[in-house]
Amino acid sequence: MQKLLFFLGFLFCYTLVNAQVINIENLRKDVDDTGFYGTVSLDLELSKNTNTIFAISNELRLQYTSGKNNFMLINEVDFKELNKNKYTNKSVQHLRYNYSLTKTTTLEAFIQIQKDRVSFINHRTLIGAGTRFKISKKPNYRFFIGTLIMYEHENSLGVHQDVIDQDFRANMYVSFGLYPSKNLRIINTTYYQPKIKTFSDYRVSSETTLGITVFRNLLITTSFSYQFDTLPVLGVPLTQYKLENGITYTF
Repeated sequence: MQKLLFFLGFLFCYTLVNAQVINIENLRKDVDDTGFYGTVSLDLELSKNTNTIFAISNELRLQYTSGKNNFMLINEVDFKELNKNKYTNKSVQHLRYNYSLTKTTTLEAFIQIQKDRVSFINHRTLIGAGTRFKISKKPNYRFFIGTLIMYEHENSLGVHQDVIDQDFRANMYVSFGLYPSKNLRIINTTYYQPKIKTFSDYRVSSETTLGITVFRNLLITTSFSYQFDTLPVLGVPLTQYKLENGITYTF
């Protein structure tokens, strides 16, 4: 137990000093019991956007549920090797609060801080709130829809100087999970995020994750994510994708 706590503490500290759309649904644990739940994961990545990247990343997620209240804290970090001789980092800190109004309707509020050197984002802060709807929940199938509004403050790399962008975006998502057996899960989430005043400026992000339980608390995961941005940061392609294989430990 002491070794496990030391390992988790090390990963937590590492994330704090290092983390375009973060897939919260893939990280969410749908539980009704009061108490803490958490996961820690380690991933290997090969991706292609503006560079060829090899990466090792880890993620720590803590969730606390008490009655109708649910709190979620996420720290995520990527350590990347670009073109075999350069390094970068990506970090995300996300805090979310959910309040269950009814069995099918939940209020959500969140704040997120992130940076992404590969996408030339020096700093991005998001603050949002909205509603999440449970369309269906069965032992082997779950389906949710979310509608939120968020304020975005972004500092990105420009031609001659940093570019500051401040605006409001809608954040709409569809998420479903398939659980065909006790040891197998398939989760997909798709986000659509247009600017409120200019709907032609939007982002689409979709991620599908396959998880296989190999031991009681240990999963092997394979994830594929796709992102499209009509007006990305200067120098970043409209389309980006990522394939990850890794392991996740739950506690």
